[in-house]
Amino acid sequence: MPNPGLRGFDKLRYNLIHVDMIVGFGAFSCLLLDPLKNEYLYMRVAELHNTTKKVLSDCTANNASNIDQIVADEVSQWTLYLNLSMFLPACVAAILITSWSDKVGRKVTMCISLSGMLLHSILLAIIVKLHLPIPWLLVSNFAAGLGGYYMALLMQGTAYLSDITLEEKRGFRFAILEASMGVGGGVAGICSGYWIEAQGFFNPVLSTMIINISSLLLVPLLLNPQKIKKENKLKEEKESVGIEPINREGSGPEITDARRTSVDSAFSDVTIASKNFGSFVENADLNENPETKPKHNKKYNVFEILRRVWHVYSSEFSECDVCNLTNGDVTIMCRLSKCEHGGGWYVGRIWRLWFYVLSYDLMMYVTVGCMVFQTIYFLSKPLCFTPVLVGAQLAVKFSVLALSPVVIVVMQKFLKMSAHFIILVGLLGLSGFCFVMSFAHVLHDPLVFIATSLTLFCNPAKPFIQAKISSLASKYEQGAVFAVVSCTEILMFLVATLSFLTLYPATLSIYHGFTWLYGAGVALIPCVLILVISIADKRRDRLTVEIGETKPLLS
Repeated sequence: MPNPGLRGFDKLRYNLIHVDMIVGFGAFSCLLLDPLKNEYLYMRVAELHNTTKKVLSDCTANNASNIDQIVADEVSQWTLYLNLSMFLPACVAAILITSWSDKVGRKVTMCISLSGMLLHSILLAIIVKLHLPIPWLLVSNFAAGLGGYYMALLMQGTAYLSDITLEEKRGFRFAILEASMGVGGGVAGICSGYWIEAQGFFNPVLSTMIINISSLLLVPLLLNPQKIKKENKLKEEKESVGIEPINREGSGPEITDARRTSVDSAFSDVTIASKNFGSFVENADLNENPETKPKHNKKYNVFEILRRVWHVYSSEFSECDVCNLTNGDVTIMCRLSKCEHGGGWYVGRIWRLWFYVLSYDLMMYVTVGCMVFQTIYFLSKPLCFTPVLVGAQLAVKFSVLALSPVVIVVMQKFLKMSAHFIILVGLLGLSGFCFVMSFAHVLHDPLVFIATSLTLFCNPAKPFIQAKISSLASKYEQGAVFAVVSCTEILMFLVATLSFLTLYPATLSIYHGFTWLYGAGVALIPCVLILVISIADKRRDRLTVEIGETKPLLS
């Protein structure tokens, strides 16, 4: 049975078009618009108070005016309203769209999110060009939220990678996806400050429209996960039965009839072995082709989408649409095994899932909270950053994010760190970043960039938490499991916006860096949750060894 592989246009698509490119373009678009909107809003509010940029940037002791404080407070309020107008609809859209991708495919739902981002760019360009009143920004943000915005796009990309990668390789592959986001964000950070100063706001917004259109055109060119998975599976099966790779150039082993017979026999054994799981399932219809389309017995509507999402987070049994595995179809024997798509029993899945999701959400709460007020923090006294310095800080932040795969290789290959330990180091790095940044108003510019460089250690935590969450669901539950992650991440945007933008102006009279200290403290809470999971996993592994099992029930 020869390996057909990928040929022609499919091979070209596989080599040139990757989901990382789409995520990177989306990051460039969003992270160019976010500081741009903040600075545009800052300028418009200043105009309402008949002040100028020169007055706002005057940080000398001779400037006794408090107009900067008034402008900063109003910008904080408007930023709160803008984020609410975007993230409230995005919260609902993300959970429905991401879970729906299990039925219609990842590429369809990616197009929905990208269309919302494109509409957002078009409306924002009109607002900037016509100098429309500030409330019109609420309309553009609402349009972006209807498609789930960038968070939904990122989770759909993560689910797409879950479809084509092995469980043990997902952490590193997710880190590469995050790195692509870092590259896009870093380029946007470098460009934004200089671009705004040189050409104003309209041309940068226009560029995001072009980027979003390009991303939409790339999505249909993505290779279907079934084709990638099929080729990877064929390669793995050959390696598992000890078949040497065939050199099609003629330098490899000679292909004889005996060798062909051996290959066919080996693949027959693999096929028979893959069907053994069916003996533990009552009335299961297992097909030897693992990429058979799922069998949906129920109408796939909104209620079915929500039911599947609820099932993932409330049951220790993982459903598989291909093998027709449902909670009522399994026997007690099935508790000791899983099907080839990850369906079956996951002992302790429920509380582990919620602990991972809560840890992820608290991490995103601190990350987003710092992001929503840091532009105001940098532009206001005593730092008084220029747009160039604001862009430089963003460029450093996302350039460091692009180094995440290198950091992971060092941690795993050289330092031999486990996944849980990498997550703990990342959470401590996030807390350290906030703690050091709390003193930036004292030492000014240098400490801002020193603190930003500490995010080098916290960036690997996010993809490894995502990989752990993905490992607790079957292949046909990836959309449902990441739907909740996407929804709660958007909720964290809302909660972080409310709390940080309320806390920052309220504590300026107490201590200018108090909000950073608050973030440092919150970042320590998920450390406790990850430690609990790590201890439980080690205890489970020890008990597994004691009872003589060679493989734990929960991977």
